[in-house]
Amino acid sequence: MDFPSKKGNEMVVPNEDGSYTILINAGLNYESQLKAYEHAMSHITNDDFLKGNVQEIEYYAHHPHKDPEPAQIYLDRIKQLQAERRRLKKLIARDQKRVEFIQEHCDMFHRAEHHYLYGDDL
Repeated sequence: MDFPSKKGNEMVVPNEDGSYTILINAGLNYESQLKAYEHAMSHITNDDFLKGNVQEIEYYAHHPHKDPEPAQIYLDRIKQLQAERRRLKKLIARDQKRVEFIQEHCDMFHRAEHHYLYGDDL
């Protein structure tokens, strides 16, 4: 298939029936098309469509026999935890501002009295 841009050698599309369609750039020479096909097949055989980290997927597609060093696994996990911690800190700060706003601007006695007099119909 002629790809609309010069980028990319192949594309793999998962089908509804569990099979895959491999599209290979027709602008490549025969040898490059074979390499593109092998690359696409490596994604299929490694179940890469079930994974989420594109960088890791491409690393293993280009280095199929190299396992990551245990130290690298540990460092990657630390980076993930640090990113998650930063994200949670932002959420906590946002929620803390909301709680402060409610504490400053809501009269809980008035709400309790209204609930006592009129029930849940606020």
